[in-house]
Order: sequence, then C-alpha cells, then structure tokens
Amino acid sequence: MTATDKTPILLVDDRPENLIALASLLEDPGLDIFTAPSGNEALRLTLKHDFALVLMDVRMPDMDGFETAELMRAYPKTSCLPIIFVSAVMKDTKHQFKGFETGAFDYLLKPIDPTILRSKVRVFCDLYQQRQMLETHEQQLEAIICERTAELNTTLDNLRESEKRFRALLESVTSYMFTVAMDGGRAVSTEHGAGCLGVTGFSAGEYSADPDLWYRMIHPDDQQMVLDAAQQLLTSKAAVTFEHRIRHKDGSIRWIQSTLVPRVDRAGELRSYDGVISDITERKRAEEKILLLNQELEQRVRERTKELERRNFELEQMNKVFVGRELRMAELKGKIAELEIKRHDPFS
Repeated sequence: MTATDKTPILLVDDRPENLIALASLLEDPGLDIFTAPSGNEALRLTLKHDFALVLMDVRMPDMDGFETAELMRAYPKTSCLPIIFVSAVMKDTKHQFKGFETGAFDYLLKPIDPTILRSKVRVFCDLYQQRQMLETHEQQLEAIICERTAELNTTLDNLRESEKRFRALLESVTSYMFTVAMDGGRAVSTEHGAGCLGVTGFSAGEYSADPDLWYRMIHPDDQQMVLDAAQQLLTSKAAVTFEHRIRHKDGSIRWIQSTLVPRVDRAGELRSYDGVISDITERKRAEEKILLLNQELEQRVRERTKELERRNFELEQMNKVFVGRELRMAELKGKIAELEIKRHDPFS
C-alpha cells in the first residue's frame, strides 16, 4: 500500500445509530471505514483486513470491548493493532486501567468531541501510512538484496571458474625465460618471465624481493653442481645445459632443465646471459618408470634363465639315466642271445 491509498479503520458498536454517527464524524475521502455490530464480527474482520485503527465501544452484549480486545491481542496478526475504546463509563481510573491492561492504546469519552476524535484518528492513520511505507521499502530493499546476492553469486561463480582456468593454464606452463645482467663478472640484476609462477610457484615479484630465492630453492644435493655450471658459463662464455632439482613453492620436488646462453660484447666481455628453464618432472618420472621396468625385466630374465638352467640340468640327469638303462638293456640282450646259441648248439 502506498501513501495515496485509503487507510482502513474499523468501528465496533452494537448500536447501528452509534456507528452511523461515528462514521459521519470521521467522513474523510482518505479513510476506508468498516463497521462491526459485535465483538465476534470485529474479530472476523480484523483477521481478514489490515486495519490502521479500531474504534470500539466498551459496553456490548455477549462480548464486551474488553474481551474483544483481549482476543485480538491473542492473535499474532492483530496483537499490535491499535485500539481506542469509546465509552461513557471510563471516566474513573479503574475502568481506564482495565482498558489499558486489555490492550487499548487510548480512549474517548462520550459525548465525543469531533476535533479530538479526528486528531487521534489522524495520528494513528499517519503511523499506519508510515508503517506501510516502511514495509514497502523493506520489501524493495529485500528484492534488491536478493538481486544483488544473485549477481554476487554469479560473479563469485565466474571468479571461481576463472581461477580454475588460471590454475589449469599455470599447470600447462612448463618453461619460462629469465635474464641476468652482468657487470665486472658479477650478476647485478635478474628479470624473471611471468611463466616462473607456473614452473616454480614463485612470482617474478617474489624473485625481485628476494635475490637469493633462486639459490635456496635448488635441492641441497644439486646446489654445487648448479654453481659449477654457472662458473663454466662465465669461464667459457659458451652455452651450457644441465638438469637439477628444485623445491617448488608448494613443497614438492621438481626436476628442471636449465639452458644458459651468454651475451658477449665486441670486446669479449660477458654483459648478460639468458636462461630457459623447463619443467622436466614428467619426463624424469617417465625415465624412472622405464628404468624400474627395465630393472624388473632384467630381474625376471635372470630368474627365468636360472629356472631354464635348472630344468636343463634336470633333463641332462634324466637323459643320463635313460642312456644307462639303454646300455644295460643292450648288454642284457647280448647275453640272452649268447645263452640261446649255447642252448641250441652244445659244442659252441
């Protein structure tokens, strides 16, 4: 509801003439006046509509104004509904306190003064209008917050996707270049390409801020070999390639191949050298795997050879046994033949 809509109020009285008189006193194009002839009807209407104010007579049959007010306070929807009692019997303090205890905001004494009536009604209607405007504003804010939250979630999802792609790109980077400026045979500055982040985990800024970082990241067992290779470059002024291990920023050990290419001026002085660092960890892992497979294959061949030699020895032994049997059988057959001859020829 906006500030230009009519403001609904409820008049409750068991006497129709009182309702007509009260409504005529409140005749205003900005009011939407509802009437109820009993407390029960008032309860039904308050549950159905959102009223700015209830003007209710105290003395009514069946259910008086006090009982009706207590029941309105019992329902969450009408628990804060402003109620003004209209009565001729609330002149004493006892009735006034009872009215406030049952939930009344104010009271009017009969005969009603039109000016006081309109003034009090206007105050509660203004409060109602302000409350409606605040609720509308809160709804609009909630809608904006929901919209902004959805936009932020979308942006966050996009950032996560971008980060995922960035990490994938970093993982795909396997080489980067660097340049070392020399002066009098000493390195004076080093510039690392952006690819160093993907290969070593350290950014170019981190290398600039910590000049010794490149050396500390070399595996302790390979540091002297790297120094020797650098000295070879300085001495021979020729390109040199070597492989060594480094400790990645994430703590893992990586294999890299470094190629150093010198830049020599016309006088033969080394002014700088360019380096290409390539991550060869996967190649090294493949080589190690192949080496292990070859060792395993050689071990299996040795075991198989031993098995064949053992079986060949067993076959030779069995063959010797069979040959011995054949010789003995031949000798036995010869003796049998001699005996047969002697049996048929006693003079032989």
